[in-house]
Amino acid sequence: MDLGTDIIATIVVVVCVIPFILIAKGRKKREKKMLASLEEIANRDNCTINDYEINADFIIGIDHKQNQVFYYKNEEGVINEGSVNLSGIEKCKLATHSKTINGKNRKESIIKGLDLKFIPRYKQDPEVSFTVYDSDLKMQLTGELQLAKKWETLINKKLLQFN
Repeated sequence: MDLGTDIIATIVVVVCVIPFILIAKGRKKREKKMLASLEEIANRDNCTINDYEINADFIIGIDHKQNQVFYYKNEEGVINEGSVNLSGIEKCKLATHSKTINGKNRKESIIKGLDLKFIPRYKQDPEVSFTVYDSDLKMQLTGELQLAKKWETLINKKLLQFN
């Protein structure tokens, strides 16, 4: 091969790789910003985030010592945040909102929304809900169902310590 072909091949490879590098940098920057926002919410309650998980547009975390769960979601500029003290919660459950569509030969169920609901111990306390997925804002599920099931299990195991 000659030098000209090597230069052109190198340029093509660099041009193909640059978008992936920029996407990864943007994702890391967004994740750092989301974690900082979640830590800020935790700091208001004098807590620290011990365990957390980030999805495309939200982050959920827990302080195992203080038994607090924290949530931060920024979707299309709308910020939704919250925290729940697990000592006042009876159980956590995954609420699935679905729509049934009749096809030619079968019925299909489409998930319209997913929420992590915190059921309080005392009926006078309000129920708290963290929205994990809303089909009106996002077209497709990208791991939200698995993440919500994982956190439902983790939180309910934590709640067993109080019962």
